Parts: sequence; C-alpha cells; structure tokens
Amino acid sequence: MKRKAAFASALRQSRGFIRQAAGPSILRLSLGRKATADERRQFNFGFTSQFANMPPLLFGLLGVPDGREALLRSAELAWHRSRADARGDPVTAFSDLDGNIFAAWTGRKLGFLHIEKCGGCALLSWLARQFHPEQINADPCRDLPPHLFMRLTRGPVPQPLIWGHYDIPTLQRLDPDRAIFTVLREPRARLLSLYHFWRSVDPAKIDPEISFAVGYAHRLSLEDFLNHDDPCLIDMIDNLYLRRLTGFYASGAPVDRLRIAPDQALSLASETLQNLFYVGITEELDRSAADLATRLQIDPPANPLHSNISAENHQDPSGWFRKIGRSQRSRAVQTALDRRTVLDRELYALAQKKFEG
Repeated sequence: MKRKAAFASALRQSRGFIRQAAGPSILRLSLGRKATADERRQFNFGFTSQFANMPPLLFGLLGVPDGREALLRSAELAWHRSRADARGDPVTAFSDLDGNIFAAWTGRKLGFLHIEKCGGCALLSWLARQFHPEQINADPCRDLPPHLFMRLTRGPVPQPLIWGHYDIPTLQRLDPDRAIFTVLREPRARLLSLYHFWRSVDPAKIDPEISFAVGYAHRLSLEDFLNHDDPCLIDMIDNLYLRRLTGFYASGAPVDRLRIAPDQALSLASETLQNLFYVGITEELDRSAADLATRLQIDPPANPLHSNISAENHQDPSGWFRKIGRSQRSRAVQTALDRRTVLDRELYALAQKKFEG
C-alpha cells in the first residue's frame, strides 16, 4: 500500500513538473495561438486532475473551451476520413458546409436556392452545422448552374437539407413540399463580384474550355464581359435572379422568354419570390440569419457571418486563387450593368420590401 501511495504521489509530482515545463508549449501547439492566463489555468486544472481513464493531455484540453472545440473537430475529421476511406477517396479536411456529426435536425425539410456571390456559403457555414452530414443531400454537382446541368432525380429526396446552384423549378421537382429560402444581393454589386471572383481563380487550375465562364472573365475586360452574347454566359450574368426563379434560360430554348415577354416573366418571378419561405438580404446577412433562425426556432449565429470574400481569396491556402486588381467602373460598364440587371433590380426591391415587412 505504501509503495502504491508513493507511486501515485510521484505521478502527481511528475505531472506537475510536465505541466510547468511543457504545458505552455503544448497548449500553444494545441490551440494554434498563445493561450490566455485563464486558459492556462483551465488547462493546468484539467491536466493534473483525474476524472476518468484518459490521458492527462486530453483532460487538459477538455478544460479549455477552444481545446474542447479542437477535440470535437478532430473527431469530425476522423469520421469524414473513415467514410472517405471506405469509398476509396481519402480526404484531409472537411468544412462547415458538410454538417456536424454531433447534430440531428428535427425540423421541417429545407431547400436553399444558393445564388452565386450572395453570401450563401457564409449563411450555410452556420445553418449546415445544425444538420448531421447524412441529413444533407450529397450532390457532387451542386456548384453547376441549372442551365448547364440537368438534375434528373425526382423527389421526394430523403435528406432534410438540399442546397446548391439550383433554380426553383428544380427544387420543386426534387421535393415540392420543402420550405425554400434564398438570399439576394444588390444585383449590380453581385455581378461585379462574380466577375472579379472568376478572375481571381488561378488560370493554371482550370481548363478554360470547360470552365468557360471563368475563361471569359480571364480573357475579356469587364465591359466586354458584360456585353458578351454567348447564351450560356448570358444565363449567368443577365437577370440571374429572374432566371433562377422561373427556369427561363437563353441556352437550350427556341427563344429567350426574358427577351420576348419580360413583363410576364417578371410577374411570374415576383409571385414565386413572394411565396418563398424566406428571402434574406446579403447586405443584412447577420440580421437575415437571425430572422431565419427565429422562423426555424433555432439559435442564431454566435458570431458575424463571413465567408468567400473575393478580395481575400488569394490568402486561401488551397492555392486556387490569385490576387487581382479591381476593374474600373466606367460609364460604359455602368450602362452594361444597368442593362444586365434591369429586371433583377425590381426583384431585389421586392425582396427588400419583403425583408423589412
């Protein structure tokens, strides 16, 4: 008994020595930054305490809020890796858009109409964390716009969350009973952001014949880009909101219904917009998320939303982006922006009115 007590005492002393000598360095490596005094106190308490049969280092990290978060993220990465390994497709990381293995959504089924450069990734980085990964529809082509990629699957889709660059007819075909929501941005600002985002993509990372829209942004000035007449590009830069709300495209159709009957198209798009479950405003993204959270009866984001900012993309460690300058907004550019968004600006004004109401 005396030997056992002496061993326990020596073990506590050794832990205390390790804590004093190596604790600050271990904690800094674990958090990725210098720990605060309170975090060091929390770590020291956990490191030297024994509540279960676990290594002291894990106890120490569990005692620190950011340490607990790091351990949870490690468990998530292990979960994603194990499933990727089973598919023969190993992964080294995951994003908040992939869901949260510690969550389980019990609310109504949702469909997010994700329109490019409207803050959708920032909103989803919060909302998707309310869903288990297997509760999110795993569409590997969700980044392809609907006029370029036909989704033949018909509903009902079992997963409670569908999101991607769809249009309303596609979402309703996949599942007519979903609550569909979206976020809209001032149309001219969105179009400028889209052009600069595409230009920021490293040309070495793409095939410009396949990623043709990005190729156009690389080859053409802003004015020429806005005035280009390729139908597939027009469907991405000309009154995009109206096209995604109605499914009316210039490509793949005998006539462009926005050209021959713009008033009828706008009327249909306006009615569709009014009937959506929720429409947020990009310029009020945090408030939009809070309003959506209230409707869904969940907690709003704890921190301001921020994701996929074109001017910051070159800092992304993936190497997919380069730093670029901003194009001049000349009178000719302004005229082209106005022409390309004349109907979308009416829809945006309607969305603002709906948002304030």
